[in-house]
Amino acid sequence: MTTTMQAERLRAIVRRDLAVLRTYQLKIYVSFAQSIVFVFSFYFIGRFVGEPEALADLDGGYFEFALLGVIVTSVIALALREFSDNIATEQQGGTLEAVLVTPTPLWALLVGGAAVSVLITIVEVLLLVGLGFGLLGTAPSAGALLWSVPLLALTFVCFAAVGIAAAAAIVVVKRGDPLAGPISQLTGLVSGAYFPVAVLPGWLQPVSEIVPATHGLRGIRELTLEGAGPGAIVDDLSILLVMAVVLVPLGLASFGRAVASARRSGTLGTY
Repeated sequence: MTTTMQAERLRAIVRRDLAVLRTYQLKIYVSFAQSIVFVFSFYFIGRFVGEPEALADLDGGYFEFALLGVIVTSVIALALREFSDNIATEQQGGTLEAVLVTPTPLWALLVGGAAVSVLITIVEVLLLVGLGFGLLGTAPSAGALLWSVPLLALTFVCFAAVGIAAAAAIVVVKRGDPLAGPISQLTGLVSGAYFPVAVLPGWLQPVSEIVPATHGLRGIRELTLEGAGPGAIVDDLSILLVMAVVLVPLGLASFGRAVASARRSGTLGTY
């Protein structure tokens, strides 16, 4: 299949999802409203907590610290659940087999199915940043926010690889993903999303270094809350890039093998 044909398949999947989304606009508004409530909740928690000694060196207080954790964990939750949710929806709607008997590449099915949700999440992140930093908190520089984008994007890609592997499991076992929730919660715990990693037990702190979110959060906080320059995030950015290079092929390979297995057994369209 030519590149043009692949791009057209991708656009067709995105157009379909946009058409479906237009019939559920209330869901978007509710999601945005929940984000606003979440920001104000952490703002008042921050006022209650004050300025903890562990965060004394940061530009801002607990609210700004936790707000970045909320943003990163929301992106992680999307990456973990979106691909498996889409595959489960395709199975239940009886469209998965119909799509895959056409020359639609697997990557187009995965990327196209997640594209609309990613766009909505980008809007939510901008809303969180605008409301949290622009109105309620201490605003970082525009440069710091821009340099945070590749860290956030690579964090998403790393967890998206795990989400794709979860989608592969659904193709085979025909059951909902039981791992996205626990993985997301454990990630929030060990990565220091809502409190510094330094407060974790000594034996648990090294574990945080193998979690992509730790490097994403650390780099973003150095840029936005510590006033560090781009040179300070080279190590974390490099680690995330290596993790993405390793994890993405593994995730895609697992999904490809799962689809091939389901085709051979004739269970691709069942759930």
